Amino acid sequence: MRISKQFILLMGILILILSGCRLNNSVKPLSSEEKAVDVAYSDVPTIFLHGAGGGKHSLGGMLNRFTNQEVAQKSLVLTVSKDGIVSEKKALKDGHFSKDNPMVQVLFEDNRNNEWEQAAWIKAVLVFLQENYQVKTVNLVGHSMGGISEFRYLLQDGTNATLPKVNKFVAIGSPFNEFLDTFDSQSLDDLLIAGPSQRSERFILYENELDGMPKDVDVLLIAGKLSENDLSDKVVPLSSALSVNMMLMNNGNNVEHVIITGADHSGLHENKEVDEKVSHFLWYKN
Repeated sequence: MRISKQFILLMGILILILSGCRLNNSVKPLSSEEKAVDVAYSDVPTIFLHGAGGGKHSLGGMLNRFTNQEVAQKSLVLTVSKDGIVSEKKALKDGHFSKDNPMVQVLFEDNRNNEWEQAAWIKAVLVFLQENYQVKTVNLVGHSMGGISEFRYLLQDGTNATLPKVNKFVAIGSPFNEFLDTFDSQSLDDLLIAGPSQRSERFILYENELDGMPKDVDVLLIAGKLSENDLSDKVVPLSSALSVNMMLMNNGNNVEHVIITGADHSGLHENKEVDEKVSHFLWYKN
């Protein structure tokens, strides 16, 4: 059977295209030309954790956008089993993170368990990164319940010197005061300065355990509201997502808060303004 020159040429082009796709999907360091001059690049990994019922798509889009913007690089996906066993989808070939602001997506198989179990799994993730990739410092980002579990981890193990140190913590739409809306009895300014006028059992536990929170962790609280009159993201009240502002400031932490208008709960991690706030907080130079 004779093969035309046109067919051979077409197959060659197809192979080059497919090869290019494989290269684009691999983890490789950014070149100096690709790096943004106003971004502070390092090998400190940032852990991204989904909320209750979440999975790979919950924060996957955000990680892909940061990678495409070349401010950070999605480097690893870790799955934690119901028994707390950590496994990686694809190990880093050279055994360490590149200095391109690596991002680690963490997926819980039991994605609806309580904050105490999930805090233990976060600890297991940090131990895994420490033992396998010699990680000494991390950042934490959590959406909804993910932020709650990360805060629980910080209260319980944040000062443990044998574990990687947490530099920065970002909570996106996290119900720190459960689902209490206190704006019927207080203003936003009052909430930020004095704390919530009504405290849930979860919030009271935080107050009682605040001594465990490292004072040198910088915190960004991101809260959503549907409109100027609807002060919730359809799931978490604005007042709940910002309820720990006063608590953390009194603890000595540097705390920033951002209110996103027009995004519902799941839409927060798909919002361009949220992307900008998170990336600037984590990686941009002061």
